[in-house]
Amino acid sequence: MGQGAMQIKPTYSLTDLTNEDLVRRLVSRSLVKPNQLLRSTLLQAVDGFNLQAVYPAHCLLDLQKLNSGGTDWRARSPNYRQMLLRDLKLKSIPALPGILSMPLCVDLRFIEGDKVFVESGDPGKLLCFTCDEYLALIKAAGAEQDEFTIPLTETRPNLDYPHRDETEIRSAVEAITQQRVRARLSESIEIAPLPLSSQHLLSLKSKQDVSGTELANVIEMDPSLASQVISWANSPYYGAPGSIRSIQDAVIRVLGFDLTMNLALGLALSRQIRLPKDGVHGHRHFWRDALLRALLVEKMVKKMPPLARPYVGLAYLAGLLHNFGYLVLAEVFPPHFSLYCRNQEANPHVPSMYLERFLFGITREQIASYLFTTWNLPNEMCVAIRQQHNPSYTGKHFKYANLLYLAEQYLQPSWEQGLTRIPMAVYERLQLLPEDVLAIRQELEALSNEDMEDLVKLLDTSKR
Repeated sequence: MGQGAMQIKPTYSLTDLTNEDLVRRLVSRSLVKPNQLLRSTLLQAVDGFNLQAVYPAHCLLDLQKLNSGGTDWRARSPNYRQMLLRDLKLKSIPALPGILSMPLCVDLRFIEGDKVFVESGDPGKLLCFTCDEYLALIKAAGAEQDEFTIPLTETRPNLDYPHRDETEIRSAVEAITQQRVRARLSESIEIAPLPLSSQHLLSLKSKQDVSGTELANVIEMDPSLASQVISWANSPYYGAPGSIRSIQDAVIRVLGFDLTMNLALGLALSRQIRLPKDGVHGHRHFWRDALLRALLVEKMVKKMPPLARPYVGLAYLAGLLHNFGYLVLAEVFPPHFSLYCRNQEANPHVPSMYLERFLFGITREQIASYLFTTWNLPNEMCVAIRQQHNPSYTGKHFKYANLLYLAEQYLQPSWEQGLTRIPMAVYERLQLLPEDVLAIRQELEALSNEDMEDLVKLLDTSKR
């Protein structure tokens, strides 16, 4: 066989490829665009039948289209996928016939160009085929071709026009519930008003020259909240000498006024809406992610030059509540939330805001920011939550939003591969060095699982 493109035979299959040919096809992942890359999702039907759905990486898998034939497909669990990878001794599953003992269903409509790239099993490398070669491969294997994907560009979230949020939220609620939208969003989605403890904390926050004693008195009005704050101050993470027995001790000796205020506010708000029973990762993952986000943002603020720092407590609170909109979506759209969770499982590569835009017409960031505004939370919080996925945001309170954006990039499952995509302008606006943020991320990794789990238990109110 020559060095040029492989000659396609009528019965061309994976067995025709020699190891030498496969090695020659390897290319660096960084050279490939999403509209050329094929990824796959492993699915299972109620009757136990398995399927490997293959589609371009710049698309989302629409389970409703795939289920239109009468089969109720659901994504296999991450644990199942990890078990397969261990058995195959691979780091990723190639979208090729014959690798797994299950048929392929392929949607290639939105591939751009005359080449396709598939996972090679090595995280940094991909295998290159011409489109004709790949089509011959799947045809020889008897793979089915179908239409079950949607390009992400068709579900583009609204990042740049926050003034449209209220209109979009009301339209989404009206379209899905098929009910008349009432005068206020909070009435429409039937979320209770801001809890009394949060109202008191916000009232205190708006005053000047507030003492630690005044803050302690407000927190102590809610025994459950006071217990959480004291437990937080006693956690091994802060390593306070002796035992913290009072809110005043927590404020003065360990947490400080700013952090105590915003931690208490975050804890109070987190009890306002219950975590949904349905969901991809469950309660513990939700709060672990919230905690890691808050700690990472807090440490990044402290690494910034003193005169450039935003309020560390508010930044911490934004990290803690960055995903509050997930809880609100479950409250607003209960009949459709299960469908949303199934689509999340089937599209782990798709950012949540694209799926939410596709299914609901709005994103969790839009609805949380709007709700926080109606609750009169600090504007810094509302902006940070709304703009956390927008690396180009330079408007008012941009530091809080940019910090959340950085935290998101550094807490992705494959975060090391994605760091090169972070615009340098984000670091420059925050006056941070990439190596400093990397060191902070590695420092968080060094935290013991036991210490982290203790802190997560304090946040997880699902069992209270």
